[in-house]
Amino acid sequence: MLNTVKRYIEEQHMIKEGDRIVAGISGGADSVCLFYVLLELKEAYAIEFLVVHVNHGIRGMEAAEDEEYVNNLCKQYGIPFFPFHFDVPSIAVEKGMSEEEAGRWVRYQAFNECLKKNKCNKIAIAHNKNDNAETILFHLFRGSGIKGLTGIKPVREEIIRPLLCVERVEIEHFLSEKGVSYREDKTNLMESYSRNKIRHRVLKYAAENINPKAAEHIVNAGNQLKEIEQYLDRMILSAFSRIVIAREDATYEVDIEKFIKEDPVIQKGVLRLGVQRLAGGLKDIDAYHIDLIIGLMTKEVSKRLNLPYGILAVREYNFVVLKKQAQNTEENNLFENSETEIIIPGNQFIPGMNLAISTKLINYKKNMIIPKNGCTKWFDYDKIKNTVLIRTRKTGDYLQIDAKGSRKKIKSLFIDEKIPREKRELLPLLADGPHIMWIVGGRMSEAYKVNEETKVILEIHLDGGKDDE
Repeated sequence: MLNTVKRYIEEQHMIKEGDRIVAGISGGADSVCLFYVLLELKEAYAIEFLVVHVNHGIRGMEAAEDEEYVNNLCKQYGIPFFPFHFDVPSIAVEKGMSEEEAGRWVRYQAFNECLKKNKCNKIAIAHNKNDNAETILFHLFRGSGIKGLTGIKPVREEIIRPLLCVERVEIEHFLSEKGVSYREDKTNLMESYSRNKIRHRVLKYAAENINPKAAEHIVNAGNQLKEIEQYLDRMILSAFSRIVIAREDATYEVDIEKFIKEDPVIQKGVLRLGVQRLAGGLKDIDAYHIDLIIGLMTKEVSKRLNLPYGILAVREYNFVVLKKQAQNTEENNLFENSETEIIIPGNQFIPGMNLAISTKLINYKKNMIIPKNGCTKWFDYDKIKNTVLIRTRKTGDYLQIDAKGSRKKIKSLFIDEKIPREKRELLPLLADGPHIMWIVGGRMSEAYKVNEETKVILEIHLDGGKDDE
């Protein structure tokens, strides 16, 4: 096994002479194996390494015993030891993460802190081939694109993964031959974690009942996809330079005429690249968001989408524009700014009206049940011509009152419904230009109602609105 790891390190150019490495050592089999691998390489590469151990504040006495084990291991071989303690359950609640995500976040916080303080240049992580297979399946089940299916990178910036070329059984055999013990983390057996379900149910079943080399074959497929992805990245970058105009104000203009001539896989890649450059990453951007932007290509001018990271996509005459939204808290106050743009999809609060608004887009399916709750309304999204606003009434506002297209002025409707004059100027209206889609808590325009020809539904839910049932 050691020779396999050494060859892999050489092939991937992971370690060079004189490197100073932070090694993440939990005390489990993988990380203990990494510790001994680095010991073997210490003289050959003239490297130095130190150990970081993270106590997540989850397993009580067992976690303390893990820390003591790693500390003693470091003392035995004269390796500097740096323990870190975090309350991961509290951090998960505070940051709105799962404990699994919070645990990963604190580990990398510790690694990077130690890297800087000790003037190191590499972080060694003990991921193995089975971890890589689990990651590929995890991303596949989540609906990831090609990038997610390429698996874990052996080298990413300062992070190296020397054991990514070997399976868990090889690691255990290596430790057994050396007579080395290691700690067992019981959380690795808990199926409340998604990856543990994949490890203990999916991969185990595949290896025992389909092919013993299932993990290896999954990783090989990921490597083939990596080659495809690298080729596509080059094609996408070339297309991006042809199709997209980058402005100095961090605005990207996508030329619609040129865009629609490209293959769909290039189209999606160009949009992902534009969003990634604005957001600095793609963590909360999925295929659904990209499809929504593509949908803007056929919409009317001024149609727009609000995306994660405060990114706005707007349809203009010959372009779809991607940009960051200006931060202006006053825009949320209706009485200071007369109207507020509705974030689609998303959540927002309108202080002047004391309304919390949530919106989402839903693909219409036959026989869907339309909500009867007066604070939740469905609209045919493709019939909306302008940016959706919530505002008070303006001169010329109207509402379609029947399927034939008959219109009635909002002023007349207010009079017919005997709404007091002093309240007419304060009632919130959902507006598509002068066409009122919904008198909030009251009547909805017939023009936007969902029917069997609807493709995409805009759902709007209000907390604080009047229930009309």
